[in-house]
Amino acid sequence: MNPWLAGGTLLALLHAGLPWLFHQRLGLAVASRVRAGRGDLALTFDDGPDPKTTPAVLEALAEHGVRATFFLLHERARKHPDLVRALVASGHEVALHGGIHRHAWLKNPLRLYGELAEAKQALEGLAGTPVRHYRPPHGGWTWPLLLATRRLGLVPVQWEVEAGDWVPGASPKAVAAKVLARVRPGSIVVMHDAGRGGEVAANALPRLLPALLSAGYRPAPLAELHPVVAGLGELGPKLLAPVEAVFARVYRVEPAFYGAHSVFRLAPAPLPVDLPGLPRGTPGAEIHMDSERMRRAGEAGSLAAFRAARASMADLARAAVENPRFAGVKVFFGTSLFWEVLAPLGFESAPLPPGYARRVGLWMYLLHRAYGGRPLKRVEARLVYLTRDALLRRYREPRADEGDAHRHPEDLGEG
Repeated sequence: MNPWLAGGTLLALLHAGLPWLFHQRLGLAVASRVRAGRGDLALTFDDGPDPKTTPAVLEALAEHGVRATFFLLHERARKHPDLVRALVASGHEVALHGGIHRHAWLKNPLRLYGELAEAKQALEGLAGTPVRHYRPPHGGWTWPLLLATRRLGLVPVQWEVEAGDWVPGASPKAVAAKVLARVRPGSIVVMHDAGRGGEVAANALPRLLPALLSAGYRPAPLAELHPVVAGLGELGPKLLAPVEAVFARVYRVEPAFYGAHSVFRLAPAPLPVDLPGLPRGTPGAEIHMDSERMRRAGEAGSLAAFRAARASMADLARAAVENPRFAGVKVFFGTSLFWEVLAPLGFESAPLPPGYARRVGLWMYLLHRAYGGRPLKRVEARLVYLTRDALLRRYREPRADEGDAHRHPEDLGEG
């Protein structure tokens, strides 16, 4: 092989390929989410300020009392200092998006630190506030850029949900629906307040913001949240996410999400064992935990995780009534290592066949550990179940706060 070609390939891999894999795809060493709290999330806007579109974005946010983080380009901020001041006066956070909108792969790595330091200092002068967060154009990282970011005391920020407002042909309705379908507590959402993306975002926000708020999400600037800079502890959930997605498609598992609190998913399935009054094969719905949502709920403690599960029981009851896939279901069931904890929610438990219990218990334990759970002294999976009548009797009583706060994400994308 030509040594020049080999050397060039290795250089490209080190400069762009590996940073793309580690930081953009796997999200390591950058913040793609915040600690979820009670529905916390961060709305972020890139590429501004733009006098043609930023004011409309600000107006939409102000109408719903939502504050966000704006990643500004110094070149544009210098030309429109009035917009920078308007952002700060409205309670939004000013963050750094660089000097000009150029991908880091195309920049001289020897000049990155100086350019970033100059842009940070200038933006702080325009805003009159400290700049704490940095996201590069296109979310593109190189290792010299990441080192420069850290050296300047900036938190490197990526995103978990990309709205796609910049995509040709994107519509406000489609952008709102996409965000609502993918958002979860702790998400960092990226939108735009400049150019075509800013125009679409400004028109999507009046549809998106009330849906987020009524679902129990609490948007706030990054400076008021706790960005999670991903270490190796975040790698397990990221690698397992595609596996769980394939599992959901194969077994037709769908979310029973009606709010930020929701942690359960459902799939039609016959009852696998005989139970008192419920013979094997009874039409049922198998309950699956959304591991990542539960992990984030549990970051605030085991009591917070239990509260999330308890609040989600009303979602199961609503799905039983409103989702045609579960109209004929007689029993809701699942397998759990924590069957004792579920008893206060109304679940009964029953033993599983020994071989099946061992296999399922091992898999569930591995998931538990991969998602950051503590080691368990005992691994015993049991069937947990709740009849349809018991579920509706206990959790389907009329509630004063029921309505938009429990709507399905697909409904939230409608006008």
